[in-house]
Amino acid sequence: MKNLLTQLFLITAMATLPVWADTCNPFASYTCSKATPNIVHLEGTGETGQSVGELLGSNTFSVSFRGNKSFVGDDLLLLAAAPNTLTGKVNGVSFSSLSSFPEGGAMGAIQDTWTGMGIVFNSSSFGYADLGTIGSTPFSITASGVGAGTIFYAEVLNPKTGQVVFITPNSEAGILQGQTTVAPEPASLTLFGSGLLGLVGLIRRKKA
Repeated sequence: MKNLLTQLFLITAMATLPVWADTCNPFASYTCSKATPNIVHLEGTGETGQSVGELLGSNTFSVSFRGNKSFVGDDLLLLAAAPNTLTGKVNGVSFSSLSSFPEGGAMGAIQDTWTGMGIVFNSSSFGYADLGTIGSTPFSITASGVGAGTIFYAEVLNPKTGQVVFITPNSEAGILQGQTTVAPEPASLTLFGSGLLGLVGLIRRKKA
């Protein structure tokens, strides 16, 4: 009986592990340290109740770090997974595209979260942005023109060695659901202008 309970515990732990912790995969010119702790945390406006745990209800959010770690001289990388085309910038930095998401164990959580939140993902796309040196913490991030439903993970990079030293677990990654800054389409502007002209004409007729 004791062996059966132990086996059940191990199976349950293995089944839930990808939700809580990921592995670091090398990408672009970056490598991974032998042990890459999952201590980087995105902070938004609430929780999703999904595998990707943080709800980013605004286009401004922050990244914090667990434990007493030093980040002097380190850079912050922001990873992004968009349900369709990845657009926009973060802190004014454009995304470099990737063919796959660079954290092992993340894709299942990302797709489960999109499904759980009713987000259609026909042609997922991925990218990263190097946001530069980490100064004060938490690190503030503003997304501009990034589509709702985009999921963010963050990684801490040693820029001297090109090695990723800390990463984000699924439960502390975030999904963007807030307002994004997007330029209006020309058709929308035309419709808005037509509406204004119609309103002006109505006011003139009432005065007459």
